[in-house]
Amino acid sequence: MKKFNLVAGPKNSFRPAFEYIQVKNGFTYSTDGHKLVKIPIKEAFGSLLVDAPTEFYFKAEAWKKGNFYKALYYNIKDNYLEAFNKKGKLGIIDILTHEQFRAEVGGNFPDCEQVLPADEKPAEAVDLISFNPSYLQDLCEVFNQSSNNFIYTFFGKTKAIKVTHKDMEGFGILMPIAMND
Repeated sequence: MKKFNLVAGPKNSFRPAFEYIQVKNGFTYSTDGHKLVKIPIKEAFGSLLVDAPTEFYFKAEAWKKGNFYKALYYNIKDNYLEAFNKKGKLGIIDILTHEQFRAEVGGNFPDCEQVLPADEKPAEAVDLISFNPSYLQDLCEVFNQSSNNFIYTFFGKTKAIKVTHKDMEGFGILMPIAMND
């Protein structure tokens, strides 16, 4: 499925919320402040999570360590997300409600919708822009695709770059690096 852990933040005592992946209102969000992905639940987990809580959180590191991105299907049981491949159960990871998440990290998950470029906002021609290519590679790997399979929309020299897969729902955001003119 998706390697959300590539876009989540590393263990960080100043930003512990970035260590988590958020599932909320039909979408899955992951961010580290430099890159962000928003993927519909059905793209991220398949149709199995239709009856899932409307909002829950899990640690990106647990997703990575349990190889959950290799799962064929998922199930939510009690306060756990279970992952299965064709041989059986890969493992389980804890999921947190919004209240449990706030208590755990001492705050909220970043409001990803606030930083996403509006669909009606026009793209801008950009002559020169700089971004970290490893960040772009991480976004592409979340979708398990090469960078050739994406459309890049620029919203200005210092604004987000929207990275959309040609055939899949969901997208990523890549923040440019400040440049001196």
